[in-house]
Amino acid sequence: MNPHESADYDLVVVGAGFAGLACARRASELGLSVLVLDRKSEPGEHIHTTGILVKEAWEEWAAPTRLVRKIRGVRVYDPKHRFVDLERENYFFMATDTGPLMRHLVEETRRAGAEIRFGEPFEGVAPGRIPLMLESAGDSSRGGSGITCRFLVGADGARSRVAESFGLDRNQRLLKGVEWEFEPLSSVGDSLHCFVDPDLAPGYIGWVVPGVGVTQVGLAVHRDRRADIRKFIDRIDPLFGLSGRRVVDRRGGLIPIGGPLRNFYGDRVLLVGDAAGMVSPLTAGGIHKAYRYGKLAADAIAEYLGGGPSDRGGLSDRGGLHPGEVLRRAYPNPILKRAARWSYDHLPVARALEAGLLTWGLFRGLAETVFFNRSR
Repeated sequence: MNPHESADYDLVVVGAGFAGLACARRASELGLSVLVLDRKSEPGEHIHTTGILVKEAWEEWAAPTRLVRKIRGVRVYDPKHRFVDLERENYFFMATDTGPLMRHLVEETRRAGAEIRFGEPFEGVAPGRIPLMLESAGDSSRGGSGITCRFLVGADGARSRVAESFGLDRNQRLLKGVEWEFEPLSSVGDSLHCFVDPDLAPGYIGWVVPGVGVTQVGLAVHRDRRADIRKFIDRIDPLFGLSGRRVVDRRGGLIPIGGPLRNFYGDRVLLVGDAAGMVSPLTAGGIHKAYRYGKLAADAIAEYLGGGPSDRGGLSDRGGLHPGEVLRRAYPNPILKRAARWSYDHLPVARALEAGLLTWGLFRGLAETVFFNRSR
């Protein structure tokens, strides 16, 4: 690849979510010229995630204390609302005020040197152009159309438009989630409450989170099932007293659970985050992977484009590998988590517990493995 080829930007990132911003910030710090495009009109608009940071995600990119709330314990319930309390020394989760957190991450990425444009959706690329020429719906007076770049990253979510445009794989196995934010409730305490219920949450769980100035109540289910959050709220109302409480916000979205896509990169293009299926098939957690592999993608792209010190990130000995291959080799094989996902789908834990096929001791051990990352 010619490091001196003419283009408006070294790198264009589509999507100003966790993965896209991590990639853009790191690439800017490494000296690349970076543009981020996002279809939303402003950062933090239309949030599609609960926004919980596991300890590892917090260590990748810490947020101001005003935007987070530390949670140390997890309470896991069966359908009869019997529960086990879990806690691991020195481990924690961070609930986040997700909208303001995204605005904070955008500003940090801008300070690193990236240009970020909102209200500019990615529409595709002009065929046969080298460097890549992007088509977007932006105002042409701002360069919204005809933008050229040496490399493109699709960080545009589970139903990636970049993946579609380049003929890359797209996520097929998806959960759909819905969440309501209530006014803060003291009855929730300081634990993350998780409900294993194959009737109301087939494929995943329901949850109650003591958030930042709110109480978050959510449910995720297989894509072909109905997420009946009203019924879930009625079911758990005796535990928390949700009846009559004010709902301050609602959100929803899709969660890929098929693991990393096989074909997630091509010539001068790479998917990261949800777009690439880089989400745990078992826990459906993706922010830590978004941060980690967004940064790694930036390191690999900078090395691939030949733009920076040869010792950058220890990548100089990779022999010109495509950044997608760098990520493929670095990403852990999720075979065990995929097997656990199959077991969860076909041999529901709650049913086994009710039938006496699973002891509470084994259930506790499984839950600790899932929530405290012992298999990581």
